[in-house]
Amino acid sequence: MSFTKIIFAAICWLCSLVFGVIALWAFKRQDPMQFWSGSTVRPEEITDIPSYNRANGLMWAIYTVCMVVTGILSLFSLIIGAVLLGIICVPGFVVLIVAYNRIYHKYRSTSVIDKTDVSTSKTPKAVIIAITSISAIILIAVGALFYYGEKDPEASILDHRIQIKAMYGLSIDFSEIADISLIEESMSDIGIGARTNGYGGIGETLKGNFKSDALGETLLFVQSRSSPTIKIERTDKKDIYISFRNSESTEQLYRELMAAIP
Repeated sequence: MSFTKIIFAAICWLCSLVFGVIALWAFKRQDPMQFWSGSTVRPEEITDIPSYNRANGLMWAIYTVCMVVTGILSLFSLIIGAVLLGIICVPGFVVLIVAYNRIYHKYRSTSVIDKTDVSTSKTPKAVIIAITSISAIILIAVGALFYYGEKDPEASILDHRIQIKAMYGLSIDFSEIADISLIEESMSDIGIGARTNGYGGIGETLKGNFKSDALGETLLFVQSRSSPTIKIERTDKKDIYISFRNSESTEQLYRELMAAIP
């Protein structure tokens, strides 16, 4: 299971924890539950406070379950998880607004219908702030994750080792390198195999651990359709394949490796 999927799922579950606390709070409250912080619902506005609070708690519990399920599904497919999270964050909040308004009007006392509804007057502003804040945090986190995953690896030649800075990056000592070659084919032509614990992203970027019948277990830092491809064979360890979006960058790294490694 890839590191990216685990982090994405953790973000979903962290959000679900927040909404789960809101649901629990609604179930346990004695006074009427407001929709969001900054709004108030007076006890005299509600005819049946326990039922009103249970309805609010159920609403938030369903939203929590949706977030948990999104996290679980993202462990199998990052793209499905990202799409579901986007749906839950924006259209999902609109559904919450509609559901809450129905709950409020169902349990609202007709004796206070002529009074100013503090809850409804303040909810739109609070909800806009909530939607903007939560959506921004989640989108920034997911965007940063995809940016780091899609970014070309940084390979540096240091004293007696090669440092690869990227998702699933590592240091390779010169002593463990058996051979380095430049293959004129792309990784797609060579044969990618199946991802065992790696990043597949939404484009052609592949990082992490893969396995195929032809190559065995490999560690990839490649653009799957870019050529040429650098192959680093290691003694008793997985072979490493590297390619950048720019073929000249791949060739330049190969020349630097050949010049630096005895």
